[in-house]
Amino acid sequence: MKEQANQRSQWRDLAILFSVLIGGFLLSFLGFGLLWSGMLWHVQLIMVIPFALLSYVVTRWSKGNIGLCIFILVGAAPLGILITQFRDNNDSHLMPILIVTGWLLGVILGYFLAKGSLDNQLKSMQNNNSSQ
Repeated sequence: MKEQANQRSQWRDLAILFSVLIGGFLLSFLGFGLLWSGMLWHVQLIMVIPFALLSYVVTRWSKGNIGLCIFILVGAAPLGILITQFRDNNDSHLMPILIVTGWLLGVILGYFLAKGSLDNQLKSMQNNNSSQ
């Protein structure tokens, strides 16, 4: 019985890991699509928000595990590397690198927001338990 529970837990962990990889890839695919459609470089920096949101959800779901947030970046890496090969209007790689760095900052922002939220929730639960 315990072996079955461990096996289900392993499959659940693999499913979560796979979904996080796919989520990172799909968000980078969306960013690449926005680039391909001709959206301005500056407007594409708004992709920080979906990456932060995905990181926030994953961190809350995994109770503060940073390992899953790293897999968001692993999923986004193939298209992120491709995007950095493009050039902006000034024939520079600065804006594509800034966009991919924005994705990284979005993941970090989402992680720390979720981690702070989890810490506050834990502190409030401890305060409620100590007051009773």
